[in-house]
Amino acid sequence: MHNAVSVLDLFSLEGRSVVVTGAGSGLGKAIAEATAEAGGNIVCAGRSAATDVIASEIQSSGGRAVAQRTDVTDEQAVEALMQRAVDEFDALDVVFCNAGSSDYFKRPHEVSLDEWGDVIATNLTSVFLCAKHAVRHMLPTRSGKLVLTASIWGEIGADSASVPGYAAAKGGVINLTRELAVEYANDGLTVNALSPGFFSTNIGQDKEVDSAIIDRLVDGALRRMPTGRIMDPDEIKGASVFLASRASDALNGHILTVDGGLLAA
Repeated sequence: MHNAVSVLDLFSLEGRSVVVTGAGSGLGKAIAEATAEAGGNIVCAGRSAATDVIASEIQSSGGRAVAQRTDVTDEQAVEALMQRAVDEFDALDVVFCNAGSSDYFKRPHEVSLDEWGDVIATNLTSVFLCAKHAVRHMLPTRSGKLVLTASIWGEIGADSASVPGYAAAKGGVINLTRELAVEYANDGLTVNALSPGFFSTNIGQDKEVDSAIIDRLVDGALRRMPTGRIMDPDEIKGASVFLASRASDALNGHILTVDGGLLAA
């Protein structure tokens, strides 16, 4: 007889090795906290010292975490990141390809090729690199989960701020999710994506952006949100644990939109 598994056990990440890129702030920080609380062993990856802080906070709360300074647009750094997870925790079970940046908030005809390339590299090419080097560790064990971070702006056009590179990159992430899911389904891997709506993060702080643009972005978001509010990063935690755990084993190539109902309105 098949042994039943409790629902709570399905959501457990006990002993799982989890890499979270962009873990120093925003959604990445919330994802790292959530997966650690669910029992995962977390490699917090990011460019800044904030990554070290979140790893220390997880440790102080009784969890297991290490920090790895990583530029996700650097292939050698990404390869080293995935190897670090194996070296520290003897496996690589889950990778959140989450790191990204904002656009320059310029209309397409105003965007330089360098600016376009920067946004595409950080939001799309980095996701490809993380998937590429994660899969190499997962194939021998015929198990593993990739969770890519897309955006509702990869599903619809942005009407309150101009984000051509970001929208193109996130649209690419959505179809990359589907392509990877089909490619590796017979190898025992699943690949899904979180597609966040409007969350309170440090958007625009990585670029020199006129504060009026961010104000216009927030005002536009509030007008479109059925709930009339911007979501808190902690509200991504449940969805992230779901996609990292056995509870989502039947999902593959799925885009889980977490947007407070915006796309339904």
